[in-house]
Amino acid sequence: MRRALFVLGILILSSICLPACGQKKAAVPEKVGVAAPQQQVQALKVEATPAPAPKVEVAPAPVVEAPKAEAKPEVKEIILADFNTGKKPNNFGGDFGAWNKDPDDATQGCTESFTSDERYGKEGFSLQLDYDVDSPNPAFNGFWMKLDNFDASSYNKLVFYVKGDAKTGYPARFKIELKNARGEVGKYYVTQISPTWAPVEVPFSSFDGIKDFSKLTEFTVVFEDSASRPKAGRIYMDNIGFAKD
Repeated sequence: MRRALFVLGILILSSICLPACGQKKAAVPEKVGVAAPQQQVQALKVEATPAPAPKVEVAPAPVVEAPKAEAKPEVKEIILADFNTGKKPNNFGGDFGAWNKDPDDATQGCTESFTSDERYGKEGFSLQLDYDVDSPNPAFNGFWMKLDNFDASSYNKLVFYVKGDAKTGYPARFKIELKNARGEVGKYYVTQISPTWAPVEVPFSSFDGIKDFSKLTEFTVVFEDSASRPKAGRIYMDNIGFAKD
């Protein structure tokens, strides 16, 4: 009887222990499950944001300006011929002289010379032109001066001084011309003539027949039989050049 009760007790204890043991074995995953969050936390890497590099302000390099070229002073007047040497050529090496329509006609002609008795200024010479157009034939003559392609485009007028000779007489007017390399001929009649020195200023716009003043080849004075009264006389000229207002 006791033996039977002992066996029964063992069976009862076995039935109680077996479920308990199963529960303990099942709890193992729970312990493993708890460890999982810890491993995840350990796996997380905290990436530290690098501190920004200190901002270094670099001063701009000083600007070195190139030296400016000195501006050339504007030349408002240039004298091509002042005749102060009393000989050729003009101030720029250009030749000059008198010319005649018909050198074989003895009843007309023009001559050039230098004089210190009638001059503009205190020293030197002036140009003396003696003309004669009193001829039965068509007559005209005068004076020419080479300009050698002179560039007068930076100026705007021709200038010179003129004087008539009271003893011999002088014309009421005479013609001047400017010629260029393109074959253009500009014409203008001078009327400011008196027995005293008078300045003459002829704007380029007043020259009929010429537009380009960049390559001037010749300056000419013309005495015409139709415009000269008296038909024989004398004038003086000085300081022929160009100017700008």
